Amino acid sequence: MIISRERLLWLRKGAIAVADQGLFAGSGLFVNILLARWLAPEQFGGFTLAFSIYLFVMSFYNALILEPMSVFGPASHRNTLPEYLGRLFWFHFAVTLPMGLLIGLGGTAFGLFSKTDALSAAFWGAGVAMPGMLFFWLWRRAAYLQLRPDIAVYGAAVNTFVVVTLLFLFHAMGWLSPFTAFLLQGAAGIIGGILLMFSIRPRLKLSWLDEAMRALLKQHWRYGRWVIVTAFVFWLAGDAYYVIIGSAASIADIAAFRAIQNFVRPVFQFIVSVNLLLVPWASARFADRAGLTFQRGIRRISMIFTGAAVLYLSCLMLCGKWLIHVFYGGKYTEFTYLIPFMAVPILFSAMAEGPAVAVKAMQHPSEVFWGYTAAAVPTVLAGLFLTRHWGLIGAALGLASSSLAFLGVISYRYRVRLKEALPVVSKLDADTDSKNMQLVC
Repeated sequence: MIISRERLLWLRKGAIAVADQGLFAGSGLFVNILLARWLAPEQFGGFTLAFSIYLFVMSFYNALILEPMSVFGPASHRNTLPEYLGRLFWFHFAVTLPMGLLIGLGGTAFGLFSKTDALSAAFWGAGVAMPGMLFFWLWRRAAYLQLRPDIAVYGAAVNTFVVVTLLFLFHAMGWLSPFTAFLLQGAAGIIGGILLMFSIRPRLKLSWLDEAMRALLKQHWRYGRWVIVTAFVFWLAGDAYYVIIGSAASIADIAAFRAIQNFVRPVFQFIVSVNLLLVPWASARFADRAGLTFQRGIRRISMIFTGAAVLYLSCLMLCGKWLIHVFYGGKYTEFTYLIPFMAVPILFSAMAEGPAVAVKAMQHPSEVFWGYTAAAVPTVLAGLFLTRHWGLIGAALGLASSSLAFLGVISYRYRVRLKEALPVVSKLDADTDSKNMQLVC
């Protein structure tokens, strides 16, 4: 079988995109491991809680800028992409500066009820660093608008190098704290973002509120308001547990929870990376009305992700205590009992990925929203109760119940949507099979 040059080009771009995602996610994991090793538990807990709030606030940025940009950039603004990206440059600062200030003020409010100064400092670090950190996200996403994942990989490599170098430097000089941990990530984001800008070349000399800018703001808002709701329930189903642990237990318990979670999250990062290829593939199969191929593919996706999760988590349960001791320098080894409990929600998430890919490919992303809404319900109704009564095990059980709820709802909604599409798909499959038989005869 000879693969055409076009397919080889797309396979190459897909592999580079996966490498970019892996490098970006891997650098984040490495930074968290270093901070857990070098910072005191109260400091790392403050950093983790502030980062959770940063991710929550970032979801609004994602909804207003990044997601609409990925949809409208290659379509509505295809012929004026440099001007479009230049307007997003100004839009970026108009959004991130107020958001950063809100995070800092929220940290001051949190600090009034906290016994440690690390929490307020961490929040102000997240607030100050937010424009720089998201500046890199903006131009990394812009590289994909031009179908240039190679540029994104270059930017991710520079960002990772700067972050890691500054981390080691700050640790050696005794300057590392939750506040400076955010600042150095913001500095790396600015450096990486500027280098990406020189490769992408947006047109920046534009007025702020001309007619084209007002049209862009309306377009992004119409699309992004629905993404905001989905992002909110997604945060409730996962990272909200850091806030719950902080209110029901202590900042040091947040640090322990995140330290153990660092070792189960690679499964989720792997799924996110591979989805860059799976969603387009599934969309193409569904658009071509290849019903049987589509269904078999979705089953295989679920089986592969579930099998990979079982294999990885089994190895982690066997070697987890040794890994935690080595990577954290003897810290957090007393919390290795959490690994089996924290493996359960990751396993449920892996099982749910096949149906989640399917409903996206079937152009029903609203089903993902309903899945995460169902996942948020256990957090709201039982998360605080479980954590207060059973501590970190209760928080892990809450996460597991959220993942199970998502698995149940997304699997059910996939079957419903499949039944709706099945008559048309099955007829086309039957017609195709009939024509093939006639050709054979």
